[in-house]
Order: sequence, then structure tokens, then C-alpha cells
Amino acid sequence: METNQSNRFWNNQIGVKISLLVTLFSITLLISSLIASKIESETFENFSIFNIIVQIPYGVIVTFNVLRNYKKYQHLLAFLFLNWFIGCFSLNFQMNIFENLPIWVYALTFIFCMTNFAIYNRFENKYLNQICYFLNGCSVLLILYYAVFLIPISIFSIVAIIVLGLGFYGLVPAIVFTVHCAILIKQLSTNKKDFIAFGSGLLLVVIGTTVFTLFINSESKKINSNGVTKIFDANDDLPAYIRISQNLKPNFFNEILLKKDIVYISTDNFFDLKDFGVFGRNVQYNERKTHDPLLNLAFYFTEDNNLSTDDQINILKSNFDKRLESEEYLWSGKDLVTKNIKEDVKIYPNDRLAYTELTIDVACEKKSWGQKEAIYSFQLPEGSVATSLSLWVNGIERKGILTTKEKAKAAYNQVVGVEARDPSLMQWKEGNRVTVRIFPVTEDLPRTFKCGFTTPLKAKNNTLVYESLTIKGPNINNASTVSRLQTNDKTAFTTTKDFENTGNYYTNTTTGLDKWEAELAAKPQNTSSVFTWKNKNYETKPLIKEKAPFAPSEIILDLTCEWNIREIEKILNVKNKTFFVLYNGMKREINSSNYNELFYELKKLNYSLLPLFDLKNNSLVITKDGTFSPNFEELETSKYLQKIKTSVKDKNIKVINISENVNPFWQTIKEQQYVNFFQTNIDNCIDLISKNYFIRFRTDQNSVNLETAGISIHENPELKTTSSKGSNHLYRMFCFGKVLNDQIKIQNDSLAQNQYVELAKDANIVTPISSLIVLETDRDYEENGIEKNVNTLGNASINNDGAVPEPHEWAMIIIGLTIILMYYRKQKAIS
Repeated sequence: METNQSNRFWNNQIGVKISLLVTLFSITLLISSLIASKIESETFENFSIFNIIVQIPYGVIVTFNVLRNYKKYQHLLAFLFLNWFIGCFSLNFQMNIFENLPIWVYALTFIFCMTNFAIYNRFENKYLNQICYFLNGCSVLLILYYAVFLIPISIFSIVAIIVLGLGFYGLVPAIVFTVHCAILIKQLSTNKKDFIAFGSGLLLVVIGTTVFTLFINSESKKINSNGVTKIFDANDDLPAYIRISQNLKPNFFNEILLKKDIVYISTDNFFDLKDFGVFGRNVQYNERKTHDPLLNLAFYFTEDNNLSTDDQINILKSNFDKRLESEEYLWSGKDLVTKNIKEDVKIYPNDRLAYTELTIDVACEKKSWGQKEAIYSFQLPEGSVATSLSLWVNGIERKGILTTKEKAKAAYNQVVGVEARDPSLMQWKEGNRVTVRIFPVTEDLPRTFKCGFTTPLKAKNNTLVYESLTIKGPNINNASTVSRLQTNDKTAFTTTKDFENTGNYYTNTTTGLDKWEAELAAKPQNTSSVFTWKNKNYETKPLIKEKAPFAPSEIILDLTCEWNIREIEKILNVKNKTFFVLYNGMKREINSSNYNELFYELKKLNYSLLPLFDLKNNSLVITKDGTFSPNFEELETSKYLQKIKTSVKDKNIKVINISENVNPFWQTIKEQQYVNFFQTNIDNCIDLISKNYFIRFRTDQNSVNLETAGISIHENPELKTTSSKGSNHLYRMFCFGKVLNDQIKIQNDSLAQNQYVELAKDANIVTPISSLIVLETDRDYEENGIEKNVNTLGNASINNDGAVPEPHEWAMIIIGLTIILMYYRKQKAIS
């Protein structure tokens, strides 16, 4: 019976077949336009115009027939509503009333329209009817949302009907909702079970939306509770947003709140015409604007958090690691995709170093108009340095030239922003991060670039561990990736990634770029490597730890959510010691009688920014780091950072970190040697406190320590012959350590800065004062005052890691070749 009814409907009813054909055709075009919009492909997105051309005559004819003879054509009403909404969505691609609707909106609207077929034509299967009523109840409020949101333009829609005819689509949701409610009232009044099904769906959505809004509102109140006007805190050293950031546990709901008006559209007043069409503020945040009805509705009933746009972005940076998204783009880069990645890793077990070379293809996905700028962010293991950059120009690899940070940035901005030609720029960022910019990328011009990084291996007991790099950039997840791994001396290793032995190398082919590690046995401690450069040796030696007597003037526990109560109890059990915490800007003793209370308050903090400048000389800080915090760049204009830079270095503050992590703030404090920093576990920490010791690593003016690798690199002016030839990466790491260690001196002394820039050029390393840049022609370098690097190590390479001949060695080689050539000519003359 049900099949017969269905056949009668689809085959015998007037206008059904043509409506079905038009609907299927229009849905196909809409889906094509929708896919195109997600990848910003304007060619396929223009299919929406054809959809409108089809929908207008169809809608006019069916509407006329339904109004003329409703009983005869009422079975087409569901088709009409469905096609009206297809027309609305198609027009939205051109007029952009609803900015970038999420997929669930299209799906729920489609469900509403499809369930109307059962409701308006009343199929005999009661269970099918009840399911349709339930789903209709789940979706009908979305139609009401459309209608309310479009109220401000209803007048314009009426006028536009007369002028263009397209304005009718602005009235579609209101018309559909009104007619639909009239039909529902008539239908549901005679069938209690259908009414219950519809009401259940409606109630489910109302409850779900209410609960979601309550969660959003709760998070907003938490943000506001730490606002400037809600706390009595006289500390103006730090930006106001820092207190909010410290007390904001990252989660799905507060990330949505922080993206309000930046990513997610927020309507302040649904009935106010002046707010209509303001789709977010003009801010530098590289995530596509989205109109999500659920979020917009929740925002409307949520207490405003009163944060500025800059504060929202800064919290997203520190709490959600959204630093790449907030990078300044000179050109759009939102429709780019990473096509291919070649990951080439060479490990030097004897040097305890590795070199990772990444060759990446970036392209526009399908059709896209205009020139694009690609930006990649590389998160490096601790102590790593960028040592090479190349960009393929007209099919030829052009290697980067190292220059000052200021010159490189100015040249890039000039060539990209004004001249719109080929450059690539590699810059150092705080927190072990490096960014690479590539321009231009177009539909017809995919780009290939290569960058290399020198990384210390991590020493763990008797093993060495290589950690792969973390990359963020244009759609990396679907990139075709081939990885190659080798050691320079054939040392055996194990990996967390499946590599296949192909003879001299181990390779792996996959999609995307997953995090992985390689582990190999450490060489004996007395094994050293030596690299010779410009009449000096750079030799590895075991890192020497020294137990130095240290009786701290005070011991500060830097408590945050990373601590647990047992760790505090263990430390407080150390006899004859007094411990303090900083609470609400005041120093308070923490002991066995109050530690629970203080910990309860301080565990709310995600991270702390201790006023190190207010601590006594010779203080000891015990901290436990998480993974996130603001960095120095984000605190650049604050009084706090100025006091750190001017008042902390001479205080001889010691810091023990009992975590395996180091957040960006402490990482910079450690690298720039504002404090003596030691990383260990809780038990070793307690032992040091109880015995009044501190671990320091022996160093001097001519050495650089690589703590993670357990070695130091020594500069020796006396050349010596050795069979243990090291790679040129030893010199690169030595220079990087010197620049970081003396960064304060560099900032305050222009003569020292010039000296260290030359050092960075010599080793070809990207540092806080130097960047690598590729320009299209040699003339571009001349016009921007960038000199070619002569007699330097130049760009690192996977195939060239040995010593470069010294000048006297070059002379010996030339003399030798000349003698051989003369001998060859003499022998040829005799013969």
C-alpha cells in the first residue's frame, strides 16, 4: 500500500516529474558551489548564478499555480519551499548576507524541506510520519532564525522585488515559516502522536540551545570576573588581558568566545538596521569569517566580555597557540594548500646533532583569482636553529642570503607589498619557532621552497632521541609526504614511524606530517667531534655539571595548575626551610597549615609571570611549566618586561623546573640567561634544596652548552689534527648559542650587534638579529642594500656537511692541480 502511494505521488501527480528534475539539478549546482566556496574557487562558485537563473522561472510558475488553485497544486508546496531555499543559498554566494554558513545549517535546512513532503502530503506510514514530524520540529527554529535575522532588510526586499525580482528571497524564510505554521496547526490538531513527535523535536532543540548558551554565558562570566573593573589589583606592570589569560582554562567554549566578532559573526541587535551587514571587525586574524546561527543566538543572550580585539587575539596566541593565525599577511593566503612535503633527516650521532631539510610544494587549490602569500610556522625542539632557505624561481633554486632582521623585513615588504614579485623570508620567533613566507603563489604558479634546521639530539640515559619538527601552514593534513632518514656513520636506530630500508637510506611515504621520534645508542662520553673553520677548531666535549653551594635568600614556589598536592607536600617536608608563594601581588609563607588553601587559589592559574625583579638577590624559584604562556614579543610594550630586562640579570636568581616542558616565557628567560635555569624531577629538586646546592653547567667565554644533548662546543684557536671529523653544524650551533647568550648586550650596544650579525652571517643562522631572504634577482639585493655572503658557511645542505677548505688549503689545492696539469701536458708532449 505504501509503495503504491509513493508511486502515485511520483508518477501521477501533476508537475512532480519536472519539479524533481529541477530540484536534483539545482541541488547538484548548489553542492558544487558550496564545495567551491570552502576552497574559495570562484569559477565553480559562480555555478550559483546558473542556479538563480533556473530557480526564478520555476518558482514564479509553481507559485502562480499554487496561488491559483491550491487544492490542485498543494502537493508541489514542498518542492516550492525546497527550491526557494536553494535559490536563497545560491543568491547568498553573490550577496553574502549570511557569511560562510557552516555545513550543519545547509543539512538542517534540507532536512526541514524533505520532511515537509511527508507532512504536506500525509503518507500512510504512521511511523514515517512521526519521524518526519520529529525531525521537522528539530529544524523549524532554524527557519524562524532566518526570518528574524532578515527583518532589517525586509523593506529593501520588497523594493527589490519590483526592481530585480531577486529581493523576494529576502522574504522567503518569513513566508515559509508563516505558511508552515498554518499547515502544522491544521495537521497537528487532529493527531496527538504527530503533535508529540513534533513537540519532542522542538523541545530537544530548545533545551540543547539553552544548555549551550548557559555554557557560553558561564565562560563569559569567568572572563569578566578577571576584568579590570572586577578586581582590586594595583599591579599595572602587566597588560590587563594577562590576568584573564592566566585564569582561563582553554576549552571549546571560551575559544568560541574569544573568536567572537573576529571569526564568528555576532549580531548585537537583530532588529537594528545599522548593525546589519557588519560581518566582524577588520582585524588581522587569518581564519575565515563564519555565520553560525547557534553561536550568534548564544552570543545574543550572553554577557559581553568587554575585551578589545587585540586582547582577544593575544589570549588566543598564549592559551591556544594561535600565533600563526595572527601573523600579518600582506596578501591573502586562505585558499592555499600544501601539495607535497619531502622530509630529509640526517643524524650525526658523534656530534649529537641532526639536520632536517624540508622541501615543500604549496599551490592554489583548483581555480582561484589573484596572487597569494603562504606562511608556514615551524615549531622546533629546544636549542634548534634554522640554517638554510631556498626558493625555486623560474625552475631554478635560489638560495637565501643572510642579513639583518630589519633589512630582510624591509626588503620583503617592499618587494611583496609594492612590487608584487618573488621573495621568501625566514624569521626567528620566540619560543623555538621559525616562520617562512613565500610569495607569490597563484593558480598557474605553485611554488617550491626548501628550509633546513639544525637540531640537538635529546640525551636520555644512554640513548639519543631525535624529535621531528611540528609544522603549521596551508592545509598540511592531505599533503603527499615522503620521509628519508639516515645517519652519517650507519649507526642503528629505532623509530616510532615505519621506515623501510631501501639500501643506504630508510624511507617512508604517507599523508600529512605526523610527529615522530628516532632513538639510537649514545656514543661514549669521551668521544668528541671536531670541525675546523677559519683556523679554529670547534670541538664537542661532555657537558660538565657542577654541584655548587647555594643557600637561597628565599625560596619561591611558583604554583599553577600544573602542580599536584603531593609535590607541594614533598617540598614542604624539607626540614629547616621556609617557602613562599606570590599571591595577589603579595609574598606569603606557605606551610603545612595553609598549603591546601593557597594551592586551591593558585591552581586556578594556567601559568604565572613572577615579578622576578621584586625578588631578593640569590632567590630560588621552583616552577613546573606547562606548554603555553605569552612570550616576550607579546609583552614588549609592558612595564613588566622592561623591568625584567633592566633589573633581573644581576640578581643571581636560580630556577628549578620540575617539568619536562618549558613554556615560551621561561624558554626566553633561560635562553637569554636572565636566571640560572635547571630542569630536573621533584626528587632531585628536593635533594638540592635540602643540601643547599644548585646544579650549574660549566662554561666559559669560548664555549656554548647544549644542555639537551649533554655536550658543550668549545672554540679552540689552536688547530689540531684529529680523525674525528665533525659536521659544520657544530660551528652553526656554537654561533647560535653565542648570539642567544649575549642577546642583552647586543640589544644595548650597536657595535656588539654588528659583530654578532657578522657571526650569524658567517654561520648562516637565523637568530633574533638576523633573517634569511630570497629575492628574485641579484639587482633586488643591491637595491635593498643586502650584500651577498662571501667566505661563509652558506646554506646548510643534507649532502654537504663537512669542513669547507680554508684559504691556505685552497692555495694548496690550486698549486697541486697546477702541478698535475703541467705534468700532464709534459707527458703529452713527450708522447
